[in-house]
Amino acid sequence: MKIDPTKKPTNLRRPALPMPKFITVKKAEQEQQQAQRYLKNSLVYSSALLGLISLILGYGTVIYLIIKGHPMTVLLTDSLILLSAGLVLGVVQGGYQHYLFKFHPEYFADKMRRTQMRLSGQIKKIKKIGDPIRIQHRGRWSVPYVYLAGWCTLFGLVVFFAPRMNILSAIFLVLAGFYNARFFYLKRLVHK
Repeated sequence: MKIDPTKKPTNLRRPALPMPKFITVKKAEQEQQQAQRYLKNSLVYSSALLGLISLILGYGTVIYLIIKGHPMTVLLTDSLILLSAGLVLGVVQGGYQHYLFKFHPEYFADKMRRTQMRLSGQIKKIKKIGDPIRIQHRGRWSVPYVYLAGWCTLFGLVVFFAPRMNILSAIFLVLAGFYNARFFYLKRLVHK
């Protein structure tokens, strides 16, 4: 018996029910994985490295000042205040990034896709896919103002504590607190 490839088989039946929405579920899972990969590669690893470098440089300058003869209790108190302020700022930003990851993973997934295209030299494809994803949520209008308040707080602390300590220790201790808090906050999202 020879099979004719031009004829369609007659014994195949089409399903009576519509196909399940597997594609949209798969796309949501892929976006979640891309968002998780973006957080891990771009935010968590960089925060760990910058936090470690800032901690070493900040407390290195504090130790240098102690050796030079500055009062130890004042330096350690000031360094603890700067580190704590950086921790608060890092937790606030980490919390917002956690919110975006949980409720808007497409934002980080889009950033991951654009980064991969940029690194592979597909600049024309980036222009074809359009503008980056803009997220809208309740309270979105206040986010730039909260970031501005955070930066002003950071700058104000550095200006206030720079004459008491050293400009390098004031800058690096706040940054150490910020990056370490962000690292530990976001690390638990990535390693679930």
